Amino acid sequence: MANKQEIRHGHLNKFGSARASLEDEIDRVNDERSEQASKEDLEKYKSTFLRIDQDGSGDLDSFELLNFLNSVGMKDGGSAWTEPKIKNKVISKFGTNGKMRYDGFLNMVLGNEMGRVLRLKLKFENLAKEASQPKSSADFR
Repeated sequence: MANKQEIRHGHLNKFGSARASLEDEIDRVNDERSEQASKEDLEKYKSTFLRIDQDGSGDLDSFELLNFLNSVGMKDGGSAWTEPKIKNKVISKFGTNGKMRYDGFLNMVLGNEMGRVLRLKLKFENLAKEASQPKSSADFR
């Protein structure tokens, strides 16, 4: 009998299968980190990581991180991030081989240095997204 993962991945094309495998990997990391953050926050971090990973590789490169950090308004000592700064200060600390996997992303987000500011910015980004969602007529009763 096929396991749950084989059934889930069996009908997908190569890209879809790779994406499903990546999501399974992220879910495993989230399960391992469940004591460090709420399930809701871990799901938000997963969603954010998948959105940042523009090429779907499962690795964040310096360009993807550059776009993300600048888009949420993170500064490096008061100035915008650059790719060399990302490589030297972020990927060298939280990644390997010039890239960052989801576990490194979580280390960055949950850490004490960049993490505090980044968690706040992500929380405000999510609140703004929720506030911009159309309301149903039931919300106005």
